[in-house]
Amino acid sequence: MPIFIVESDIPELTPEFMELIPEHMEVIGELFAEEKILTYAVSDDRSKWWCHIQAENEIEVMDILSQMPILPFLNPKIYGLMIYDNAEQAMPKISLN
Repeated sequence: MPIFIVESDIPELTPEFMELIPEHMEVIGELFAEEKILTYAVSDDRSKWWCHIQAENEIEVMDILSQMPILPFLNPKIYGLMIYDNAEQAMPKISLN
């Protein structure tokens, strides 16, 4: 399945934005469990946000992003990736059956 990287500036951390963070992180956890999001990162100065999303196309990426409570505060840019490698892919998943 194709992988996309999404990036966005993060706005000023207003009380309205901060109120949404707990619910947002719960949704992120669910999207990780569903393997729709592969990575999630915020810059150390809290000005940028990135995630890798596994989806068929940009429309599906937007459907996934629409589940995030903070989306109205973001200005996401979506880029399709030709190559996506990471250390986790190099190691096979262990099955305990």
